[in-house]
Amino acid sequence: MRTWNELQEVLQGILGNDGKAYFQPPENLKLKYPCIVFERNDARIVRADNNPYVITKRYVVTLITKNADNDKYLDKLLMLPMCSFDRQFISDNLVHEVFNIYF
Repeated sequence: MRTWNELQEVLQGILGNDGKAYFQPPENLKLKYPCIVFERNDARIVRADNNPYVITKRYVVTLITKNADNDKYLDKLLMLPMCSFDRQFISDNLVHEVFNIYF
């Protein structure tokens, strides 16, 4: 099974030196944009003989930028295996792009 640390390395690689990837950041942490915030929210479990055989965790990954011109990050996120785009919304003048990733 892969860990959230490994996913964080992948997401940080997408942003490069432009921003930072955060796993469940605390409320008092001041984020710098662009950034990626992600959290675990589900798991897909394949069972064999009534025992877990394969466990794949699902993460909600949110790309947060100051403007909508973020295609270089979007394309890289969408190229990840088992990644799907969920929605986009704007909050506090920041663009949020939300994805679901099984990792």
